[in-house]
Amino acid sequence: MSASDGIVLVHGGMHSSACWADLLPLLELPAVAVDLPGRGPRAHMDRSKVGIDDCVAAVIEDADAAGFERFTLVGHSLGGVTITETGYRHPERVARLVYVGALVPPPGSNASRVMTGGDLEEMTPMADEIAKAMFGNDLTDEQWAEHAKGMVPDAVGIMNATLSGYPTGLPITYVNMSQDVPVPPPLADQMAANLGPSIERRIIDAGHSVMVSQPGALAAIINEIAAR
Repeated sequence: MSASDGIVLVHGGMHSSACWADLLPLLELPAVAVDLPGRGPRAHMDRSKVGIDDCVAAVIEDADAAGFERFTLVGHSLGGVTITETGYRHPERVARLVYVGALVPPPGSNASRVMTGGDLEEMTPMADEIAKAMFGNDLTDEQWAEHAKGMVPDAVGIMNATLSGYPTGLPITYVNMSQDVPVPPPLADQMAANLGPSIERRIIDAGHSVMVSQPGALAAIINEIAAR
């Protein structure tokens, strides 16, 4: 299996590529942070109509634009749905998968059911104090204020998306955080188990937004994996 030409980063729900700003300079390979449909250069796309096909297309489009024939694909939180589907559909492009506090719904389910017990009809804005408690529990007020600027309403179609399948034959690492609120360790264990028994596990003592609170620790893991 050929090495990675670069690293592609996929943000989680209600976030944008801005969440990776502190991590990007620490990566040793060329890297690109994707803005999924509904934000950044894809803000013109109607979030109410966005589905998993659009998200996979965004990943491949940005990898192509960066000149990456094969790449290490990293997904945070809800980004786990997009990278799983991308790895399943395009295994020839993905050298390895890295999940970071990521959602990997079991067969026939989706992220909405994992997190709320049922399908969602809409994604409503989250009050700042609730968002900070979930996504910024280990961030300073200054870090949170900057991080929150990149948060946007998300596409319910991604929360309700059912995966076509699970990647096979790809090296997979699942990184979870000991202080994670949305994806606490027991839920992370369930998500990792959906990917099969042979995946690598790592843990960082951080909250959900580890790329902000501890970008060096996460970058070290990604760099080591991507260099294999």
